[in-house]
Amino acid sequence: MMLAPRRDHVSNIHRHWTVTRINPSSSRVSYTIWIACAVIIVVVSHVYNLQAGIESLVVYLPLSLVALLASHFLDYIALRGTPVRKFSKIAHVSAFANVFWSLTILLGIAADFVFSKSPPSLDYVIAGMLLAVGFRIGLFISVFGASTARGILVSFIQPLIFFFAFMPPSSYHSIATQSYAGFAFGALLLAIVIVWTVIADRAGRPGVKSTFGLFRAFLVAWSENRVDMIEELIEARAHENVITTKVIRFSFAGDQAVIILPEVHPGPFSMVGGSNLPFLLYERFSKRALVMHSVSDHSLNIPSKKEVEKYIKDLGQMTTTEKGDSCSAPVQVKINNSTSTGIAFGNTAMVMLSLAPTGMEDIPRSVSSELESFGAAIGFPDVLVVDCHNAMGRHLSDSDRKDLIASAKQCLDQLKKQPQKHFRVGFASLDDIDDRIDRTEELGQGGLAVLVINVDNKNYAIGWADSNNMQNTVRNYIVSKMNGDATMLEICSSDTHSTSGKRTRVGYFALGTTTSPDKIAAVYNQLCSKAIEMAAGSAFELACAQSAIKVMGKKQFEDYSTALDRSLNVTKIFVAITVASFIAMLALA
Repeated sequence: MMLAPRRDHVSNIHRHWTVTRINPSSSRVSYTIWIACAVIIVVVSHVYNLQAGIESLVVYLPLSLVALLASHFLDYIALRGTPVRKFSKIAHVSAFANVFWSLTILLGIAADFVFSKSPPSLDYVIAGMLLAVGFRIGLFISVFGASTARGILVSFIQPLIFFFAFMPPSSYHSIATQSYAGFAFGALLLAIVIVWTVIADRAGRPGVKSTFGLFRAFLVAWSENRVDMIEELIEARAHENVITTKVIRFSFAGDQAVIILPEVHPGPFSMVGGSNLPFLLYERFSKRALVMHSVSDHSLNIPSKKEVEKYIKDLGQMTTTEKGDSCSAPVQVKINNSTSTGIAFGNTAMVMLSLAPTGMEDIPRSVSSELESFGAAIGFPDVLVVDCHNAMGRHLSDSDRKDLIASAKQCLDQLKKQPQKHFRVGFASLDDIDDRIDRTEELGQGGLAVLVINVDNKNYAIGWADSNNMQNTVRNYIVSKMNGDATMLEICSSDTHSTSGKRTRVGYFALGTTTSPDKIAAVYNQLCSKAIEMAAGSAFELACAQSAIKVMGKKQFEDYSTALDRSLNVTKIFVAITVASFIAMLALA
């Protein structure tokens, strides 16, 4: 999912994915930042603000660190029952809070020198503590799901315990009588955060009742693999639709292989709903299948496991619409960046569309509708339009759309004129070869597979990867590296979303990101050789199944996109107000 010049709601939602990458990469990093900033706060406060000697630090530094660690457990206990309560996540919050606290003190010292203030006061220590409290309030309410009252109360626990642990009792009187500016600006910052939590959470109404609730449901599913919250949310807003699935089944030498074209779209992300649908279909057909990406978009995501199970069950009611034992030689037509590859089985045509290496987003439904109408007009009552989904790019431009349709129509026209002959079929997956590719984060559970079709003693291969897209140059590179046993017609990805949720710009690793293209090409060569070895004379049948299941629809994504945009805009305004207040504090405190 890439940023597009004409951004749709799904792309816009994905753009907000970068927010989830701000937190440290591990709890170890968070704990390091948290403790390091705590040391800075204690040392600078004693040396500069209190102008105390080293003997003061010897007592108060270890005391404050012990208190800090103890308060970490109190935070954990106080947040009991919130959806994302974990020590690591509380550490992330504590780390950022201490960063803001320490920066406030350091910038306050710089302001003292710039504005020639004297003597040093504790205003910036107090204001920094209240800024840390405010930051904790914002995250405990928005991310952890604490109520406003609970979020405010819990947010004071750690900063206050830490503050009184490193601040000598002798300074309490001066704090109470001389740090009015620190308390005043700190209270202002707290008020800004509290008002933000109310307005930002309601920014998505009426479409989204709670923007924070939506974000928490996503976060719980992504980081905790607990999908119940997000599935309940999106299924409640899904609508029923009749979904068609087409299957070309090949029977050969006691074996079988299938090409599946489900009308639904994998997604929405990670293991939510139909995100792992390609593998479930692969498994449903005995792991002898190419599960293709249909011309569909995220509006056709299945929202929950329950609906996925219903969809899989309905595949048992498939109706055969055509049978035969002949097929055409493949036809490939290229126009500018577009490539259309087709093969006909009786009166059924399959055409695979690719824009590699330029790449594109999901092909719009209007393209397949036009090609299906064209096919019916020339004698193909069934046209299976496959989105190869094998290079990342922008939304389909008008010129690329015209090129794809033109190349596909030429391909279909030529297929209709091709003679059809008896053919052989062979299938191979990673389970059939010894030199397997590592199951990296790029690949779903289906791995890699190849279907080889032999016509006129020539072998033609269709490669498949259970991956969420492919690096842009990988498709062409693999095709160029085939050893000559077979012509690789296309390599298609399933667009599985089971591998999403990674800390990358696009949220996943496309095939070829962490595994070398040479290794991938070598495995595809072995798969082709194995499929050729297992090939035998085949017949085909086209079967269809229909299922009335819930899909997410476009309205959900529109509401989610709008809610996130509004909430982000509110956040920008409040950040600007906070920064302005902070600068005023540095100048006036």
